[in-house]
Amino acid sequence: MEVDEITVPSPDVPGGLTFGPVTLETGWEDPVDLSNEPPVTMTPHCRRVLGIRWYRETYRTRGVFHVTRDRITLRPTAPVVVERAAWWRRCGYWLLTRGSPRRRGAPAHSATNR
Repeated sequence: MEVDEITVPSPDVPGGLTFGPVTLETGWEDPVDLSNEPPVTMTPHCRRVLGIRWYRETYRTRGVFHVTRDRITLRPTAPVVVERAAWWRRCGYWLLTRGSPRRRGAPAHSATNR
């Protein structure tokens, strides 16, 4: 599963460090150091419009990160808690994503399609 954003609390950054997309994986072949598992907040799907993040829900858990080149993976080590967003964020997200599939499914008009 891939999530759009992950936020990790940081004493140096007031809102925490946010980055993404991140791939969630359950099994790794490599040895994993479970001593350093920060708490994380994940947003599976979100849109940013007018400086506001619009989303349906966030997930809170703890986990271990693994970074390889341009790929970041997270192995959750604790149960996931689902938190619903405020009604106005859910409504805004629904409005922003409502027309997206229709626009992607429309064929492109060009001179070769005639």
